Amino acid sequence: MTKHILITGGTGFIGQHLVDQWLQQGHQITVFSRRPDWVEQRWQGQVYGVNTAAQLGERYHWLINLAGEPIADRRWSDARKQALRASRVDFTRDLAEWASTSGQQFEVVISGSAVGYYGGLSGSPEQQTVTEDDQAGSDFAARLCEDWEQAASLMAQHSERLLCVRTGLVLGPRGGMLKRLWLPFSLGLGGRIGGGLQYMPWVHLHDYCRAIHWLLQHPTLTGPVNMTAPESVTNADFSAELGRTLRRPAILPMPELSAKCLFGEMSELLLLGQRALPERLQQADFQFDFPQLAPALRDIKQRW
Repeated sequence: MTKHILITGGTGFIGQHLVDQWLQQGHQITVFSRRPDWVEQRWQGQVYGVNTAAQLGERYHWLINLAGEPIADRRWSDARKQALRASRVDFTRDLAEWASTSGQQFEVVISGSAVGYYGGLSGSPEQQTVTEDDQAGSDFAARLCEDWEQAASLMAQHSERLLCVRTGLVLGPRGGMLKRLWLPFSLGLGGRIGGGLQYMPWVHLHDYCRAIHWLLQHPTLTGPVNMTAPESVTNADFSAELGRTLRRPAILPMPELSAKCLFGEMSELLLLGQRALPERLQQADFQFDFPQLAPALRDIKQRW
């Protein structure tokens, strides 16, 4: 059945792939974007772009709320922290206010979050292991995710079902974190960050898009969902595997002190981690096409 989908963050690395997927499935799509003209050019008029709530006047079946400034592209100044909050928390509250004012009622709302919800963890694998039942952490990224999910909870009264996807590092060709790592690792200039024992929850872009559509179709699932692959890897494991995939050594580590000097408070994202397991997806029998890192990286290399 054809659905009318409203997506925020639809012009980002993940959002564009979701829109492409839904177009192939024959759905009608509206993208909320600061660049509505770009939206209509990118999809040759097949997708409607809007940049104000006043332009949202139709009935939408699904809302996918992924809007948010990139969290790891620069140091976290006070102004940057405010921009990160405004683009996630404040924007999501504004969406809920629009839904209330307009009387909009969705079948499903999926709102973004991140594994940073659990806070930066260190120690043994057991000490870093978290599932959807674990509590939020206390660092900036954790508070940001918790507040984002709290804002999304306002949409519960405007939808039959609400989910918050706590997403790990999304790996795909020519985008996301790999876009930054590909060149230095291709030149043999890559390596672990700090001690390398911090876990890096990840998911292949292909599986992420499949899981989003799968969640939309499974009415028994609500609440938080970890969007991560089943195989847990440390930063050292990840660096070594990326080096093997590119047939280059990955033996040039970034010392912890260097990371802190370069990135300030944002270095927490690099030096600490979470072994976030996709417990709810697996309990619901979602099947990953790329449950392990090595085949995922080989597939991405072929598509680069």
